[in-house]
Amino acid sequence: MKAKTFLRATILAVIALASPSQAADFYEGKVVTIVVGFTPGGTYDQMARLYARHMPRFLPGKPTIIVQNMPGAGSLVATTHLANNAARDGTVLGVVGGGTVWESLLGNPQARYDPKTFNWIGGKSRDNITCLVWHTSPIRTIADAMNSEVIVGATGPGSRTMTFPKALNDIAHTKFKIVSGYPGGNEITMALEKGEVGGYCGWALGSLKQRAPQWYDEKKVRFLVQFATARDKDLQDVPLAVDLAKTQADKDIMEFLTSDAVLAWTLLAPPGVPAERVTLLRGAFEAMLRDSAALAEADREKLEIDPVPGAELQALVEKLARTPPATLEAIKQINSGK
Repeated sequence: MKAKTFLRATILAVIALASPSQAADFYEGKVVTIVVGFTPGGTYDQMARLYARHMPRFLPGKPTIIVQNMPGAGSLVATTHLANNAARDGTVLGVVGGGTVWESLLGNPQARYDPKTFNWIGGKSRDNITCLVWHTSPIRTIADAMNSEVIVGATGPGSRTMTFPKALNDIAHTKFKIVSGYPGGNEITMALEKGEVGGYCGWALGSLKQRAPQWYDEKKVRFLVQFATARDKDLQDVPLAVDLAKTQADKDIMEFLTSDAVLAWTLLAPPGVPAERVTLLRGAFEAMLRDSAALAEADREKLEIDPVPGAELQALVEKLARTPPATLEAIKQINSGK
């Protein structure tokens, strides 16, 4: 009996010693594909190509990484592919919009996947999604928006630009008049500058600083509220959306919506990837975003870096999946724009 116990312990020890080496050897000579759920040239594509250039240096075996664009339905096409068709061995990764987590939880029939089953590798940064008005607006604070109407531009149902002001109207009793039909954020910003609309609700602070730095530096816009996990260091007097909730039910809704700020810029792997490879990928991702060469290139491309660990993303997605049905139903109504 003692001999058998010793033999079993020896075998387990050999397996434990061999596993890291086997995981490390796996990537040697391999080609890893990052599937991007958006068209070439945008921030998601930039981000994936940054990873493709720098992440191989931090993966054992230094595989080649290539980028494949698979746009469609706000990255639902790519996310569904990753869940149902992509290889599950760590040679396929994905860069998709954070809203794909919501789509599944809110019952979109096109979202044929369970977000909990993905392996979340990490995020490049946390967003701070703001509601703002043009500097000439008589609205100076979110309290003013509770007493006076302000027109905000929006693209359509399901977008931040409609969901966020609708949530504020329903929960904080603001008087945002939502005018939808703008093709995208660029058109909303032009309408804001021309005076067609008074505000823009759903503009990420990092994107604003990148695309319209003079507006930020010259205080051309005035911030009313932040959908973020913490107040920006320069916007300490601007409330968080969750602080406007008066009941626990409303707080739950605002916290769910604020998750978009954490999930916005993620790298993930399909379900079923071996745990040791997920560990390698997470380690390589975190090392890459501490690397001076990668950070210098991100700075040149105006890509904000504030890394979110994969384990934190995994825990957040699992928490969102436990959202009570009544809360999800309320969010569905807000998200629909009705």
